[in-house]
Amino acid sequence: MKGSFAIGWRQVASAFVLLACVATVTSSFSVVAVPLAAEFKPSRAVLALAMTVISGTSALIAPFLGGMMDRTSVRRMMLIGSALLGAGYVAITLAQSFTQVLLAYALLIAPSNVLLGPVAATVLLSRWFVRRRGAALGFAIAGIAMGGIVFPPIIQGFLGAFSWREGLRIFAVLIFALSTVAAALVVDHPAQKGLRPDGEAIDPAAPPAPAARPPLRASAILGDPAFWLIVLMLTVVTSGMKGMVTSLAPMAIDQGVKPATAAYLISIYASCGFVSKLVFAAIADRMNPRVLAVTSLAGFGAGMLILTQAHLGFGLIAAGVGVVGLFGGMMIPLESMLGARVFGREAVGRAVGLLSMVSLAALMTTPPLFGFIFDQTGSYAAIYYTFGGLALLVTLIVPYVRMHARDAEAPSDELAQAEAVATTG
Repeated sequence: MKGSFAIGWRQVASAFVLLACVATVTSSFSVVAVPLAAEFKPSRAVLALAMTVISGTSALIAPFLGGMMDRTSVRRMMLIGSALLGAGYVAITLAQSFTQVLLAYALLIAPSNVLLGPVAATVLLSRWFVRRRGAALGFAIAGIAMGGIVFPPIIQGFLGAFSWREGLRIFAVLIFALSTVAAALVVDHPAQKGLRPDGEAIDPAAPPAPAARPPLRASAILGDPAFWLIVLMLTVVTSGMKGMVTSLAPMAIDQGVKPATAAYLISIYASCGFVSKLVFAAIADRMNPRVLAVTSLAGFGAGMLILTQAHLGFGLIAAGVGVVGLFGGMMIPLESMLGARVFGREAVGRAVGLLSMVSLAALMTTPPLFGFIFDQTGSYAAIYYTFGGLALLVTLIVPYVRMHARDAEAPSDELAQAEAVATTG
């Protein structure tokens, strides 16, 4: 039984590494943006379009790829994603214009963002875990934060030691090798190892499990009010974090912070996000998800309000970034947990893909919006006030979000329904 239990947690470890690798796309962009800006000289708003391109392309393809993951090998799709991620960084180094940089992000890196990201991890781990699903997702998604801790200084080191094109090529080889090894170790289903979810061995004498109901159609998911309320909670936090991270290094440099020091702000943000996901893993399976949602929203809002005082120096910037990472970072594993809980394990890829599609559409606007506000006012304070206020307002809708399966529509998941009875009301 120990060995069986360990096989499931090896899937968590693989998902952790893959999420760390793909997290470099967002968490390290403000480091990569410095040489890109020097080489191609786009405005701040145009520079931030790289993140908008990733968000827009990912939004379009996430439901399709998520539905495929429900039906086919997640391992195979992850291996394709690792190849696309490495190729994307190489393509950026070959670009002769910023338009070509944007094409590399759209055609190569954006698909890898879905194939290695939270959608894939959620599908895989929802197959391997039921009782410990929150813990598994929390630990795996902590990989996003770990990627933000580890990789920005590594990329900065490569960029400092070599020309930016050579440094990014070396990083491309590193990220391809690491993600390919992790994807190769994935096992698609517990049944392939003679197991059931949570590491339980299949008993040959036991009666066969009842057939699962057909997974929800996309129209049923999109027609569920719970879907849109979850989207609202999710987008306020994640779009605000995306805009903040994209503009973080340039903002700090504008306040007199050296580029090498500014890169460590991303690590502070990611470190706090890493801690938040470990806390989530420890408490998610025995805590009311509404409490988790309110805590995430309120703490994120407070962090954004602290960042309105960035002109007071590095200490305030670091404090705001840390608070945003600590509380906002809980929203991503919460989205994955609710995807399986509310819409059923059999449709989790489609549901999380649709959640990603709608939320990523909002993320398309925030990086250029942050840049536009700076270009117009010379400060990011107004946009930080806006997101801080929005987050506090959205806490008011949390009591109205259904956080369990709708019995008449959702596929059977007896444990999730039992947990819903215990945690709602």
